[in-house]
Amino acid sequence: MYSIDITETANKFLDKVPKKDREGILKKLYSIRFEPFHFVKRLEGTKLWRLRIQDYRAVLEIIIKGNKIIVVRIGHRKDIYKRL
Repeated sequence: MYSIDITETANKFLDKVPKKDREGILKKLYSIRFEPFHFVKRLEGTKLWRLRIQDYRAVLEIIIKGNKIIVVRIGHRKDIYKRL
């Protein structure tokens, strides 16, 4: 099982979204702990992965040896890739 670490940037975004969306995002993030590679897709040219969550996307760094998933950024699907 992988542990989930959420960065300050991702937490700031979560504070801004409606409660219902926030709950859905967190539920999805914690549901991938057991088999993350089934749910994510690699971002080309980076060591990062993306997870689709409703109209949102989470950009993740997955550390295999440490069994850790770091949530680098969360954002709306139309804006998330502009700042990477």
